[in-house]
Amino acid sequence: MPAASPTVFFGHGSPMNAIETNAFTNDWADFGERFVSLNSSHLKRRESENVRSEVPVYPNAVLVISAHWTTQGICVETNSQPRTIHDYSGFPPELSQVEYPALGSPALAQHVINLLREFVAPEPICATTSWGLDHGAWSVLRHVFPKANVPVVQMSIDISKPAAWHLQVARKLQKLREYQVLIVGSGNIVHNLGAINWSHNAEPHPSSIGFHKYIVEAIENNDIDAIVNFASHPDAAYAVPTPEHFLPLLYVLGARRPNEAPHTVTDGFIYSSLSMYSVVFG
Repeated sequence: MPAASPTVFFGHGSPMNAIETNAFTNDWADFGERFVSLNSSHLKRRESENVRSEVPVYPNAVLVISAHWTTQGICVETNSQPRTIHDYSGFPPELSQVEYPALGSPALAQHVINLLREFVAPEPICATTSWGLDHGAWSVLRHVFPKANVPVVQMSIDISKPAAWHLQVARKLQKLREYQVLIVGSGNIVHNLGAINWSHNAEPHPSSIGFHKYIVEAIENNDIDAIVNFASHPDAAYAVPTPEHFLPLLYVLGARRPNEAPHTVTDGFIYSSLSMYSVVFG
């Protein structure tokens, strides 16, 4: 059996990361290179064995849980050609000209629905073609998979549910990794738009530092209870004034396998009140 696809949380930060080149986007691109290298190695091995069958794309697909799609109940995007959603304002017009033309995967979307249907019953799961890929997805993926050659499905966050519930949903999705589905959570562990200092050299707020340190140490120590109970931390009111950017982390933690160690993809702060920490398991 092939190794499971990893699962990764991206601190996506500003939508401008979609069109900028900086330390964070470089790290996202480096993360994507691991798949390019694997494909290349696989191709060379198959050529040496004179095997002519088509080399599969690795991963086969991406499932994204983004902070920018919150609903009452779970929804899954089923469109075979999801649109690029420009869900922001106040940024340069060239940002809204960006398209990320990845295909969707109705088959993966249905698989997600099947995996979760019994868990959420009697509540229904919404299958929709009216969403697409929001900037929490495509602003990162255009660096990870710049050719947009991996199908992408988005699943919404049921914002009415507590943190522990999201962790349980993710555990139901863990099996997707066996089918080479890359499970991506996209948000920020510290995200306070009301406290942003738009200076690029702004120092992180002490509460940003305190909460960030608490969560990263909990991840490294596998202290899931501390993460689920994040709201009890004294800096949580500043760092997580609303939960939607924090909750995608729980999907990645729930989808990891026992004994998988965290590996930091990128880290740091911007604008005083945004943490850009990204972490991968597997």
